[in-house]
Amino acid sequence: MNLLKDRRRIRAAACLLAVSMLLAAVFLLPGQTLPGLLYLETGRVLRFGSAAPTEVPDTLPETAPPTESTEPELPVFTQADLEFASVQYFCGYRPDLAALMERPLDWELCSDQPTVLIVHAHATESYAGTPGYRSLDEAENMLSIGDEVARVLEAGGIHVLHDRTLHDYPDYNAAYSGARDTIRKYLAEYPSIRMVLDIHRDASDGTGGQLVTSATVGGQRSAQIMMVVGTDGSGSYHPGWQENLALALKLTARLEQYDPGISRPVSLRSQRFNMDLTAGSLLVEIGAAGNTQGEAVIAANALARAILALAHGAN
Repeated sequence: MNLLKDRRRIRAAACLLAVSMLLAAVFLLPGQTLPGLLYLETGRVLRFGSAAPTEVPDTLPETAPPTESTEPELPVFTQADLEFASVQYFCGYRPDLAALMERPLDWELCSDQPTVLIVHAHATESYAGTPGYRSLDEAENMLSIGDEVARVLEAGGIHVLHDRTLHDYPDYNAAYSGARDTIRKYLAEYPSIRMVLDIHRDASDGTGGQLVTSATVGGQRSAQIMMVVGTDGSGSYHPGWQENLALALKLTARLEQYDPGISRPVSLRSQRFNMDLTAGSLLVEIGAAGNTQGEAVIAANALARAILALAHGAN
């Protein structure tokens, strides 16, 4: 009987030791050791020894890179950029230019759909050397200037629609109404359009002569560029004109930063010039009648490069 009791005590003590060692193993901190052998009723032996060192693989497993947005990060403008853009007022408005310059760009020109529309309300306008400073020849009139803008934008990955309608011929007085119909047609067919450029050239110098503008771009003589922004000052409906003015200020600043002297002040007018049809609309004067067509082409190239800089996020 005593022998049986002794065996039971030994067996109980062994079980207690086993449980104690298991609990100790569970709650050991990393790096601690528990020597010894433990024999369980299952017949398995658990060996506790020094913890194996943690190995660092030579090369870590690759993780998926963060998804990158396909949209470019648009440039940011501040009040300081007004150094490169001024406004001439031909209306009663005096908007907060600093706030407009700081307003974030809200457009997307980089798309697989057309995003820029070029039209010419006064398509037959031409430059020095053509009789009457007007021409039906596409190689001499505003279509040639629009072609240069479109060429550079297309080369930069922006899809352009260039309308070739001579809206001012044969009826000059119907130019803007005809251009309005054209713009509406394109906007209805291509809702992807985010920018509409009505490209002209300036005319009189105010004294009866033909204005000549002058700048230097890449060592070459160039015409100057002026943005015209319409408002509702004449009573016509145009609630979004400040959005267009904000774009004109940024584009003028970028032009001037890239090619100093190429920009004339933004002209803010009472008439709306069809710019109420969509945000991102500008009337652009490329040079004037006294400039040569070659000077205007150089300026058109600079305009397109500035648009690309805004579209692709170049600061």
